[in-house]
Amino acid sequence: SRARRKRQTVAMAADGTEYDLTQIIAPYLDRHMVLRLVEFLEEQKLYPMEEILAAKLDVIGKTKMADLKLKEHRLALETAKKNNVEGAEKKFVEAEKLIKSEKSKIVSEYKKTSPLTKPLVDKFVKSGLEQPGTEPEKIAQFKKDHMIDEDSLKTLYEFSRLTFDMGFYGDSLDLLSVYRIISEDDETTYLAQWGKLAAGILLMEGDGNNAEHVAEVIEDINQLRDMISRRNHIPQLKQLMQRSWLINWSLFAYTVSTSLSADLVKFLLQERIINAIQIQCPYILRYLVAALMISYDQSKVHLKQAMDILDMERDHYRDPLTEFMRALLIEYDFENAHLQLVECEKVFSVDFFLNKKDLREAFFTNSRHLMFELYCRIHKRIDISLLAQRLHLDEKDTDKALVDLIRSAPFEGKIDSKKNQLVISTQYPSIYQKVIDKTKGLAHRTQQIADAINKRMQSKMHVMDS
Repeated sequence: SRARRKRQTVAMAADGTEYDLTQIIAPYLDRHMVLRLVEFLEEQKLYPMEEILAAKLDVIGKTKMADLKLKEHRLALETAKKNNVEGAEKKFVEAEKLIKSEKSKIVSEYKKTSPLTKPLVDKFVKSGLEQPGTEPEKIAQFKKDHMIDEDSLKTLYEFSRLTFDMGFYGDSLDLLSVYRIISEDDETTYLAQWGKLAAGILLMEGDGNNAEHVAEVIEDINQLRDMISRRNHIPQLKQLMQRSWLINWSLFAYTVSTSLSADLVKFLLQERIINAIQIQCPYILRYLVAALMISYDQSKVHLKQAMDILDMERDHYRDPLTEFMRALLIEYDFENAHLQLVECEKVFSVDFFLNKKDLREAFFTNSRHLMFELYCRIHKRIDISLLAQRLHLDEKDTDKALVDLIRSAPFEGKIDSKKNQLVISTQYPSIYQKVIDKTKGLAHRTQQIADAINKRMQSKMHVMDS
């Protein structure tokens, strides 16, 4: 129940570490994904090296990346020696022995299974059967021609898990892509979809992402969303948890560039998704606000819906991004909005998903534009020094920045140099513009309702057929 939910409040912090959500997000991620977050914290030097190394060793402990384990244990030994920790050498020798023994077994298993699966995958890819819309009869014939039985499929599935645990995400992705198509087991096919998505996410690399690959990952996210909704045979709580996992995984794909921010807003505001956020992971509201501001021109149609949710969930989660939006659009408290916007800089510096140059620039540019527009709507004459302070502008570039803001604003204004003021010309929107603004979101909302009805009907049909 809502009364039992743990309040997730992020208070102001001097160094920004209190805005770090890694420990909150980690339970919803695969270990390999958590490793990416810990490596980011290491790069940012937010925590002592001893804590980072301990976290990395804990994360990779249950994976099969033996070489990485050895590397991190050696780093831990060097750090321990610098800190004069007794018994560090002995612990390392014991760990090294265990890891080398484990590696020998892993390599042996890999060499044994690889010849049984890779030729099969290569033949399947060459046959062209992995293309969407392939007739089931052709797949059945392929299985018959190559004598693929349940044991063969089990071997293929288990080898895909082995390659994933070893960190060979590309191989795992290929294996799972084939398995999903030729397997007739609904449960393992569903799990394979999760594995394929995880491998796809882990193959993404910072700013150098291939747009086609990212699009495939997002397609996998949407497929999983629909698959979860169709799984009416599982308890609702389990369905809620799976949907929460998907929401957290989706951040890896939707935050790779500003071009996907509008899509993230639409994804997070879907009825079942936003319900899961409110019940299970309200901290995702940080990313809803960020995406909303980054794609403000495309997403402002969703502003009211988002603000209603932020206001409703304030007692369960708040941070500088959510408080900035509330201060600006609900309370019209420009002084607090300014303070929260300053704190937002710290949030972006410690957040794995938001710490990207293009996301940061788009967020702060659009935030200042919105603050400027709202401030000018309720003031006719504004002291430029005060306005520069409110907008967190550089003193040297204040005049240039104000000229740019005026040019992009939906009103006219001029700078009075003698009085050091900005003078706003009052303009009243036409009745036609008001009607357009009021009805702008109706088409999208109607489409959302229609989609929701269609999905429920399809779900009922699926249950009846089974």
